[in-house]
Amino acid sequence: MSDEIRPSTPAGSDADWDAIARFVAGDSDAPESRRVEQWLAAHPEDAALVAIVKGHAERAVAQSVISANTEQALSSVRRRMAVAEARPALTVQRGRSAGASWAWRAPVVALAAGVLAVVGITQWLDQRGGTATAQEYVTAVGQSDSITLADGSTVVLAPGSRLTVAAGFGGRRRDVQLEGAAFFQVEHDKRRPFTVRSRAAEITDIGTAFSVKTDAEGRVSVAVSQGIVALRDTSATVASAIELGVGDRGVLHAGTVTIARGTVVASDMSWTRGELAYRDAPLAEVQADLRRWYGIELQVRDSVLARRTLTASFRGDSSAQVLELIALALGADAVQRGDTIVLQSPGSGSTRSP
Repeated sequence: MSDEIRPSTPAGSDADWDAIARFVAGDSDAPESRRVEQWLAAHPEDAALVAIVKGHAERAVAQSVISANTEQALSSVRRRMAVAEARPALTVQRGRSAGASWAWRAPVVALAAGVLAVVGITQWLDQRGGTATAQEYVTAVGQSDSITLADGSTVVLAPGSRLTVAAGFGGRRRDVQLEGAAFFQVEHDKRRPFTVRSRAAEITDIGTAFSVKTDAEGRVSVAVSQGIVALRDTSATVASAIELGVGDRGVLHAGTVTIARGTVVASDMSWTRGELAYRDAPLAEVQADLRRWYGIELQVRDSVLARRTLTASFRGDSSAQVLELIALALGADAVQRGDTIVLQSPGSGSTRSP
């Protein structure tokens, strides 16, 4: 009695070497990882093959080996694989050593290693900081941007903001640095944390959508619209993380984290659609937004006015209209002094508006 030994293949189809390459390189998404893991669990010999291939890739990384012409090399490897897979299957007797099947698999091991060295080597280097360089996205005053990161996460970057994507992003970690404001829709992966650093704040995704805004007085405000994030003050001697859930807002300022549970509403994210909406917002937040959206330097020198909050919304309004409405809402005068607009109490000086 004999068994026909053929190479095992995922889901009963031709082996998906690209999927295997992504899995070994740590670049698979969660559904693909589960599929490959299930297949490997059902095919222990193939799992051993993948372990061998992983060793090839690791040695290649250690030696900084990478093809100068990746596309051509991959095409060549696949042609060789097609020839190998076209060979007749070996037939072995039951009870004999399984070494016969490994004799058939030997060329496949070498070919698979070649494929992974070509397809996955860049990801492996990226994970270890070998080749990836930091990427920077900067928006001009009044101009936002929509960015899709390498892991599939998306970012809406507010005007006048800067997002720096760390070298090696998508490897073992996913780190970005923000100055300004941004909305993040994160592809969750518990094996590779997604972390936003902004001033002294460190915000780590636990599967979520959230916004981060900095203001003129050094505050970092985090508003969660989906899932959970962990907010940590990196300047603290003992920096314990505080979890924020859906609807929660956390504000880090001068070493203190203030939490408001269940206060975030849809309008808090309206800036991603070109509308500025405020509900009892501190003037430092308004100052930062006016600088980003309109290039206006707004100063509030009156201590009484500085403690007031603003409730208003603007969409498509000119800078002059916005300043007029803010002054009206606060019961103040807007005075132009060179390139700066000063809010002051009525009757305390010139009332020349911009």
